[in-house]
This record gives sequence, structure tokens and C-alpha cells, in this order.
Amino acid sequence: MSPLQPAPLRPRRTQAERTRTTRAALLEATIGALAEQGYARATTTEVCRRAGVSQGALFKHFATKAELVSAAAEHLFAALIGEYRASFAAVAVGAGDRIAAATRLLASTFQQPRLQAAFELYLAARTDRELAASLRPVADRHAANLREQARQLFPEAPASPAFESVLELVMSALQGAAIGGEALRDDARDERLLDTLTHLVRATFTPR
Repeated sequence: MSPLQPAPLRPRRTQAERTRTTRAALLEATIGALAEQGYARATTTEVCRRAGVSQGALFKHFATKAELVSAAAEHLFAALIGEYRASFAAVAVGAGDRIAAATRLLASTFQQPRLQAAFELYLAARTDRELAASLRPVADRHAANLREQARQLFPEAPASPAFESVLELVMSALQGAAIGGEALRDDARDERLLDTLTHLVRATFTPR
């Protein structure tokens, strides 16, 4: 293009596109603030600073902090499940033991630093009724989605009467091991836990 020619004009974004962009920025900023600073310090002011938007813009999308952080949790859960599905599809191709591969990949997902954002919310909800009421339906939908994902990845497994109980036990155990983050991480303990969980899942998910 000749230096004398004007640069082509970029198409103007629609209002819907601007809304989606702002909302996504706020959700990502909220996840970052929760994971790095904890629930009490993840103020709406801090979220706006990270997202590069005004407080007015935030409250156009979310009426309360509880609504904001609950939406961020749902956004985080959806992203993690999408990433897990993509990673498992790649790993499972060469995996001789799909159950071991799935369990180890799940454990690595729980070790992601940004998942600490969800742990912060679970702990805060214990004493914050507004947060608990906002977060409960998000947690319920996430649990239902996890069950559905497990059914899709291991269609033979739901025939076992212990399918849902074992799945919940695995999720709870991995969450408990991860909730302290790097500060309380114990690699030897985590490896023993992972071996035990893999054995349990194999015994439950493998058809007889």
C-alpha cells in the first residue's frame, strides 16, 4: 500500500460486541483478583482497575459483587471444562489407560492457580448469605455438567450404581488437596492420593 494511501478503516464494533468484550474483561479480572488477592481484597475497585473499565461500566453488567463473582465462577468453570475436554482428546489418543490419563489430567486441572478463585468463593460463602445464594445455582450447574462430561467420556461407567458417588468423591479429594495452593502442596502425598483415586475410578468405571 502506498504511504500516501489512507489506511483502511476498521469496521466499527457493534454494541453487542462491545458489551461482550467488557463483560469478558470484567470476568477475567475478577478471576485474577480472587486468585491472587483473595475474596476480601478483590473489591469492585480492584476488578475495574484490572479490567480497565469504570465502576459505572461494571454495575451496568452486574448489580452486586456477589453477582459479579458468581458469574466469574461460572465463566471459569466453563473455560476449565472446555480446556479439559481438548487436552483429554489429545492425551487419550496415545493413552493405554484412559482412566489413569483422565484422573491425572483432572488432578493437574485442580492445580491451576486460577482455580483458587473458586476456592476463595466457596470459603467466603460459608459466612456470606448473599454470596452463598448467588453461588449455589452456579455450583449446582457445574456439578451437573461435570457428571454429564464424565458420562460422555466414559459412556460405559454410568451403569455402575456407584458412578456419581465415586465421581463426587474424586472431585472432593482433589479439591481438598489443591485448596491450600502452593503453600501447602505435598507432592508425595498428592501422588499417593492420585494412585488411590485412579484405582477407585478404575474399579468403578470398568465394566465387569
